[in-house]
Amino acid sequence: MSLMLTAVLVSAGQAVMASEQQTAPDTIDLAQLDGYALGLADAGQFAGVVLIAQDGRILSEKAYGLRDETTENANTTSTRFNLASAGKMFTAVAVLQQIAQGKLSLDTKVGAVLKDYPNKAFADGVSVRQLLTHTAGAGDIELFGVENAANRERVKTVADMVALHGARPPAFIPGLEQVYGNFGHVVLGRMVEVLSGEDFETYVNRHIFTPAGMRHTAFVDCSARSADLAVGYVSVDDKRQVNCATLPVRGFPPGGQVSTAADMLRFVQALQAGKLLPPALFAEAIKTQREFMGLGFFATGYGPGVPAYEFRWGHGGNADGICADIRTYPNTGETYIVLSNRDAPGCFAVANFLHKQRNP
Repeated sequence: MSLMLTAVLVSAGQAVMASEQQTAPDTIDLAQLDGYALGLADAGQFAGVVLIAQDGRILSEKAYGLRDETTENANTTSTRFNLASAGKMFTAVAVLQQIAQGKLSLDTKVGAVLKDYPNKAFADGVSVRQLLTHTAGAGDIELFGVENAANRERVKTVADMVALHGARPPAFIPGLEQVYGNFGHVVLGRMVEVLSGEDFETYVNRHIFTPAGMRHTAFVDCSARSADLAVGYVSVDDKRQVNCATLPVRGFPPGGQVSTAADMLRFVQALQAGKLLPPALFAEAIKTQREFMGLGFFATGYGPGVPAYEFRWGHGGNADGICADIRTYPNTGETYIVLSNRDAPGCFAVANFLHKQRNP
């Protein structure tokens, strides 16, 4: 049967003109994805949970591989995984909520909120917009890797994290280039703390996780062990170790919270329903602002000659023993959530598979 061409009303403000209506994946589509994920799992390249939704309705949710590679405990659909940089979306929402309340604008400079920010060039020259789009020259943060173990022991609060690199000037003239990094979201997280009067974790729990119904999403110490937490590993000096050997101690503004695939769908749905942000502001946030970025969200798959069905918003993340991909294609209604306790790129390959199969 031929598909009807129709004008599709936009989910969250992404206008589409005469878009071809997307049908939901059928049993054959889902079986092919399942076989692909199983193949990667059997090859040791993937373990985790894959959730497929169409227009907000879950079509498939399956778990693969081991929750801990040193045991026989399997992942389940209730397993919680480290989100890595996918957690940057929570920081973006927290900042956009401050904008919605009139406490900030996209052009507010860092120094207008963080009055004691050490580097004057950064404080006076870097805007909220530039931090959200990775065009501030903020750089990374020295909390990752075996070599930064001492910093991880010493740096505990978001204010401590700002102090770690607060004397550093922008790496380039703010706005001139786009270089992805983590420190900019530390600065944004601290701005949320100052404006709200709440520490970052409390704010995100109260104003994002709770209203979105994300009961299984949290900030958890890397060393925590429970039956519902996936464990990731890293090779250090040719020995396999729990990835706490190279990761920040706990989730923080650049990411690292833990969640389930179902909770991340609730997050997507809460955004789409206007529960977390005014719809117009959310629409602006997932509009491509520069290259691959919206306002704190990946907003990519666009440009001359690129079909409308390729546009997607969300965020991915990866670190040692972690891979996460949360993506929504607003013009087709597809949402793919893949969370994994194995190194990239396995989860990204799984997240790509079905959309590419259905939209060759």
